[in-house]
Parts: sequence; structure tokens; C-alpha cells
Amino acid sequence: MSAPARKLGFGRILGFTVGDYAFNLYWQSVSLFLLFFYTDAVGLSAGVAGLIYMIASIFDAVIDPFMGAIADRTRTRWGRYRPYILFGAPFTGIAFMLLYYRPPLDGAGLALWMLAAHIIFRIAYTVASIPYTAMSARITPDSLERGTIAGGRIIFATLAGLTVATLTQPLASALGGGDVARGFFWASGIFALIATIVLPLVFLATREPEETGLDKGPERLADYWPALRDNRALWVVVIAICTGVVCSTALGKSVLYYFKYYLGDEAAGRQALSVTAASGLLIVPAWVYVTKWIGKRAAWLAAIVWGLAGLGVFALVDIRSVGLAIAFFVWMHVTSLGLALGFWSLLPDTVEYGEWRTGMRTESFVFGLGAFFLKVALGLGAGLYGWLLELIGYHANVVQSAETLAAMKLLMTALPAIGLLLAGAAMIFYPLRGRMHDDIVRELAARKG
Repeated sequence: MSAPARKLGFGRILGFTVGDYAFNLYWQSVSLFLLFFYTDAVGLSAGVAGLIYMIASIFDAVIDPFMGAIADRTRTRWGRYRPYILFGAPFTGIAFMLLYYRPPLDGAGLALWMLAAHIIFRIAYTVASIPYTAMSARITPDSLERGTIAGGRIIFATLAGLTVATLTQPLASALGGGDVARGFFWASGIFALIATIVLPLVFLATREPEETGLDKGPERLADYWPALRDNRALWVVVIAICTGVVCSTALGKSVLYYFKYYLGDEAAGRQALSVTAASGLLIVPAWVYVTKWIGKRAAWLAAIVWGLAGLGVFALVDIRSVGLAIAFFVWMHVTSLGLALGFWSLLPDTVEYGEWRTGMRTESFVFGLGAFFLKVALGLGAGLYGWLLELIGYHANVVQSAETLAAMKLLMTALPAIGLLLAGAAMIFYPLRGRMHDDIVRELAARKG
């Protein structure tokens, strides 16, 4: 039998997970501010803004598996994945700034420009991020260590979210000279510069195991489907995250609108984003501990129950206090981070499960496929939310009617509740329970040995 793999150690784990700070400067900005930027800074209607977000997200999702297949086949003296992180960093930064550039156009021309810029950013982001996420399955086969890595990644993602939530609008106000769109552009340039500095550090700090020829993968793109078809663990995780992500999409997109129009305190919306992001520094370590204590599947179900309880209270109570509203979003952030940690710690384990069932290892394609479904869900959720905002009578920068505000609150409760119920039901069928993954890793090592 092969000798057990060496532990990565704190330095390697830190050097790898800090990459999520860079990637989430981009991702958190897109998640928290881009739809708001489209409607309240660029001047697009909510329906058009949601459609642009949805089209770009689905396009991004479609190219993710192909990027995974390309990365699976890449062989360089630096490894399969590290070169994409190094050389993709500057292009992603430039594309991110283009995402927040408002050209001197109007009407259809403006909408097409914003769509093209969004697609260009998604391409650049995919080229760098899919190899990065796939590395978590390659640098260690240990399920517990993967859980630690997932926790570290989410902590850095939380720090990035705190950075974005706290600094975006103040930077936009300071740098815009009265032009909100210009302020967002220069703020995006600062975030892009930081991310472009961090990602090469990840390249330097990480190492991939040497290629031995024993990790057999599909030789043709058409061979991936037979390798994935019988991977029940993968499909359960995909279904669970796609339905559950409706929660984070609907609530995440609602924060700024809720405080600006429902509570009449736009500044408190920025405060809510900052406090919610900061709370993750305590929430994530707690979830890492809970996951090690009760297991990944049970922790997922616990996050579902927690979120449904919060939505139930929010539906029954008319919250008009800024403090209570922030407390509600922090409560729901516990669920969002629990599901995020669950997804990124469960997904690497499905790689060995699929290899055990089929004899073929498809780690990068698995992460590409997982990202595909995740981004489709995010895109559909954002598109649906934008369309529903327009349907209920939302108009930017004016006082909303009582009927519109009531419908806005209904969107914030009904959509997440449905998503959480489906996400919990899916995880009941997850096959990797107890120490089964450890047994599979030992059996695969024996086969290769």
C-alpha cells in the first residue's frame, strides 16, 4: 500500500487559501454591487440589468466545464493548474475594471456594451479560478484537511467581502467627483490591483504533486460523461447547492434595496453589508468545528434548519429597525456560509468517489461542472430577481409604493425558503457517510500501489 500523503502544513494551506481573498474581491463585488450599479449608477432598468446578469452568468457556467477539461490535460513544469493562476491574474484585473466602465452610450448600445464587458470578465475569471478551485482536490486527498482548506478559503472570502462591502461606496464617492459610475470604475481599479498582486503569491506558495501516470483521466471530451454519470455523490451536491443558492442570491441582492427603500436608510445598507461580512470571521471557524464534530452532511442540514427558522421569523415580523434588520441578515449569513463551506468541502470528496466507481479521475472537470451549475443557478436567480423587481413595480431612485415594498419582502422570504427546503431534501441522498471517504482513499491508494 502507498505511504500516506504528507500533511500540507499551515504555511502551504495559508499560501493556497489566500487566493480566495483575490478572487472574492471580484466575486463579492459582482454579487453585492453589480446589479445595483447597473440600475442606480448606469441607469438600466431592473429587467434589463437582471437579463444582462443572467446571460453572462449562464455563459460563464457553460465555459466552466470546458476550462476544467483543458486544465485536466495541461502539463507544464509548474503543474497543471498553477500557470493559469499566474498568467490569468493581470487579464482578470483588466477585465474587472472594464466591467465597471460606463461608456458614453445610451439605450440598446449601452446595454450591449455592459453585456459584452460582463462576458469578457467572466471569461478571464474562469480561466484563472477554475484551475485554482480544482487544486484543492489535487494538493491533498485527506477529507479533514480539505475541510480545513475550505474553511480557510471562506475566511479569506469573508475578508474580501468585508473589504468590498466596507470600501466600495466610500471609494466610489471619493473618487467619482459626483459621478457615481466613474467612482465605481476607479474603486474597481484598486480592488483589481490588490488581486493582481495576491494571485502570483499563490503561485509561489503552492506545489502540485508530480505526475505519475497513475491518475487516469478521460482521453477525449466525449469520455467525460461516462466518467461522471455514475458519480451519485457529485450529482447530489450539485442539486443541493443549485437549489440552496436561491437563498443567497435573493437575499444578497435584496440588502441594498431593502435598506434604501423599505427602511429609508441607504447608509445603513452599507453598514449591514460590512457587519454581515465581518460576522463571517466568527461564523466560519464555528462551522469548521461543527463540521468536524457532526460531519459534512449533518452540518449542511443544520444550516438549512437555521435558515428556515430565520426566514420564518422575518416573514411574521415587520422589521422597521435598522439593528434588527442587520441582525436578520447576519442570522441568514450563518446559513449562507454553512452551505458554502459544505459545498467546497464536499465537492473535492466526490472526485475520489467518482474515481472509485469508474476508474477515471476528473478533478478539474468536476470543479468546472460544479461551477457550471452554481453559476447557472446564480444567473437564473439574479435574472429572476431583476425581472420580479420590475414586475412588482420597482423604479430606481424614487419612493416605492406600499404594494411594491410588501412584494419585495415576499421575494426575500418565499424564494429562499423554497431553495432551502429543496437543498435539504437533496442532501438526504448523499452517499458518502461516516468514514466511507477515508475507506475509498485507502482503496484507491492500494490500487495504485
